This record gives sequence, structure tokens and C-alpha cells, in this order.
Amino acid sequence: MLKAAWLFARSPARAARGSPKNRLDLNCLWLYLLATAAFMLLFWLKPFDFPDRTAPIPYEMQDFAYWLKAELWQPVLEGGWVVFMLGLLQFFASGTWPVKLATAVLLTASPFILIGAYAQMHAFPYWAFAAGCSVWLVPFYYLTAKAGPQRWWPLINFSLGVNAIGLPIAGLLSIAALLDQAEAFKAVQIAGGLWLLGATTLGVRELSGLRLPRAFMAVILSAFMQFALAFCLHFLGAKGVLKALFYG
Repeated sequence: MLKAAWLFARSPARAARGSPKNRLDLNCLWLYLLATAAFMLLFWLKPFDFPDRTAPIPYEMQDFAYWLKAELWQPVLEGGWVVFMLGLLQFFASGTWPVKLATAVLLTASPFILIGAYAQMHAFPYWAFAAGCSVWLVPFYYLTAKAGPQRWWPLINFSLGVNAIGLPIAGLLSIAALLDQAEAFKAVQIAGGLWLLGATTLGVRELSGLRLPRAFMAVILSAFMQFALAFCLHFLGAKGVLKALFYG
């Protein structure tokens, strides 16, 4: 497992090439679970007002059980990310790039418009919001319906395994928290996010065979869609899902 973690961190394209095409890679699953646990423990143990000293006192006790319940949403968000990414990879595989990109951006923006109209403007009732969220997901059913196991499993394994990058990031964040270095904590968060974005893009390009711009946009737009999914679930009543999104 350590060898697999090193490979994902050092050469994500090679890690992607080695992803099993017909089964779940248990090493990748363990790396995902370890990274998720590492971040859960970090945010449980660090002070609630670090690195933001102006953070309000939480309205409920953020004990171990609180963070554990929040992290139960993490597999849902991870699964959503995989579905969105595969759908976009299928969508970007052919056709005129400017048209495809504009359509994908519109599809990405639509749930945020829906959320704003519901949560801020109170434009329609709860049931209509739920129906709108469901309609937004329909295109991904059709985009991924014809993708066979050889498309699903490599992407699933890679998306799980690339979380190995989170292990050193969680370690550096812990050191920054112990030393009470708020700016270092924020810098590590930014650098870690860029590292994960770059590694995921390289791996996805290797898996899909797409050109780099198409692979990058599939990764970045699917990440925004994951955010949209979390906020849709939040406004539908899912407690803790935003904690899983931002801290998982």
C-alpha cells in the first residue's frame, strides 16, 4: 500500500495506467479510507477557531461522533464526483470543443442557479427544488449508461487512490496546527489542492486519452458539480454533508 501511495504522489499517470480494469483495487480503497480518517481526526482535534480566529463558537459540540457522522457523507460525494467526471469524459470525447465546453459549463452552473433561486429568493417550494435537483442529474445517467466496467473501474480506482496525496497534506496541516501557524496552514491547503488537481488531471488524461484541456475541464467542472451536489443535499435536509465536503 505504501508503494501504491508513493506512485500516486510521484507519478499519477503511471498509477492510472496500472489501475485494474475489471475490479476494485483494495490498495486504492485503503488509501481513500486512510486519507478520509486523517482529515477527520485533524479537524476533530484542532481548535475550532484555527486558522480563522474570528470563527463563531459552534452551536453544537463537535466531538468525535459529530465528525464521524459528517464523514459518512464522504463516500456519497466521492461517488458523485466519479459519476460527474465519467459523464464529462464521455461528453468531451467527441464533438466541437467550444460547443461542448459551453454546454458543460451551463450544466455545471444550473444547480447553483437553482440553489440561489430556492435558498435566497424563495422562488419555489421544497418539492420543486427536489424535482429540479433530480432533473439536473438525468443527463449523467444517459452519459454514463453505455460506459462498461473497463471505463468505470479504472476511474473509480484512480479517484480513490489519488487521495493518497491527502496523507502528507494532512500531516503538514497537523504540524501547522500544532505550531499555531495559521498562514502556513492556509498555504498548505492551497498547495495541496493544486497538487491534487494537477495529479488528478494527469491521471484522468491517461485514462481517457483526451487532450490535456479536455481532461482538465472534466476534472475541474466535476469538482464544481460535487460542490453543487453537496449544497443540493444540504438544502434538501442532509445534515453534515457540507462538513464532509469542506473538511473531508
